[in-house]
Amino acid sequence: MGRKYYLIDTENVGDRWFKLPAKARKKDRIVTFYTENHSKRFEKYLAKQVHNHKILWLQCVPGTNALDYQLMGTLSYLISKHPKASFCIFSNDKGYQSTVVFWQNRGIDICQKEVGEKKKKKEKKTKETKEKKKKNQSIVKATGFARKTAEYLSKEKLTEEQYVIEIAKSVPMSNLSGWHQALTVILGRDTGRDWYQKIKGDAKLRESLSQYCLKEKQFRGVYLTAIVLHLRGLNAARAEEAYNIIKLHNKKNLQELKIEFDKEFGKNPPQTYYQTLKPLFGVMKGI
Repeated sequence: MGRKYYLIDTENVGDRWFKLPAKARKKDRIVTFYTENHSKRFEKYLAKQVHNHKILWLQCVPGTNALDYQLMGTLSYLISKHPKASFCIFSNDKGYQSTVVFWQNRGIDICQKEVGEKKKKKEKKTKETKEKKKKNQSIVKATGFARKTAEYLSKEKLTEEQYVIEIAKSVPMSNLSGWHQALTVILGRDTGRDWYQKIKGDAKLRESLSQYCLKEKQFRGVYLTAIVLHLRGLNAARAEEAYNIIKLHNKKNLQELKIEFDKEFGKNPPQTYYQTLKPLFGVMKGI
């Protein structure tokens, strides 16, 4: 087997070719194309490998696609000098494909190797799978959480102070407008407004209440939904279903929300779940 030439497009693959010299055979050659815009890591690597007989360092004139043209020009020169050799372009740039096909059709052993792309795609797919799994687990947990919340609310007779703590589990203290809305919906306009003024003017009270806030947004939304449904005599165990409708739709498109609530909860009595939760749509989006 003859000599193999590796042509490295460092503008495209960066430093992801550094392991190649150790894998290449003694007779192979690595032609490295770089510009003055190289990384510090590249500069250190060059200093260490400058005397490596396998590597030829070619500094290119910078510019739009300039390195690509200089690489293809060098490739043509090498092919004319060594037509029996094999060639491999290290780059993820699809623009080289026509050049590769051109030489392949003329009997030259040439290919292009994408560096890091497969790994990147695999990592992205793994991340998406993990996020999907985590999301599904969160939904399952939230469903059970809604049921437990409904059981808790049905057993307890909460005071005003306790309702304030329940709201604190759902609405972050950073969202004071959300607090105002939640307080007036749950405790009534006047009582809710009084509690809002008290909380707004007392930094220590805000700090104390903030410790109750649940970490997961899904749980916060489900919990607040369950409280409101329970207060209106509706099924709090279905809080997770109701919250998901609100979460997945634009609160400005109320007609769409009505349709979804009708599908999920039925029209008899008409719009009960929708009308009950409507005042808190904005809060739900912000928690």
